[in-house]
Amino acid sequence: MSGPIIFITTASIKEGKLEDYKRFAKELLENFEAREPQIIAMNVFLNEDGTEMTSIQIHPNAASMDSHMEVVNQVLGEDMAQWVDRADFLEIKHIEIYGMPSEAVLKADQPWVDSGAITRGLKPVHVAGFTRSTSGRAHPR
Repeated sequence: MSGPIIFITTASIKEGKLEDYKRFAKELLENFEAREPQIIAMNVFLNEDGTEMTSIQIHPNAASMDSHMEVVNQVLGEDMAQWVDRADFLEIKHIEIYGMPSEAVLKADQPWVDSGAITRGLKPVHVAGFTRSTSGRAHPR
């Protein structure tokens, strides 16, 4: 059994597309919350001028991350890589992964890493830690 997976994505928001992105992110995360009860947390943050976003996902294990990728493809109606290539409001810059995801997750963004389009950090060894939940309920904003 694998330990937790923390997946952080940072992307630029294209000029004039902030409101489009906000609507998309809200709808997407509502979909994930409804379909994926195993996810511990998923949050999106913006910088002050709205030109960059960071998405933080916390999964209990690699199986949860794999399930999430399947749901992403279902919700978007296509493979995540295809969607990112045609997305008109985001440009992914960096992915940071804490914990050891499956090979499928690592392969999903490998073409962008190989081309230099994005950078990826991987810290697969979980040394120590804990996860605390006070209510077991999501806290939407």
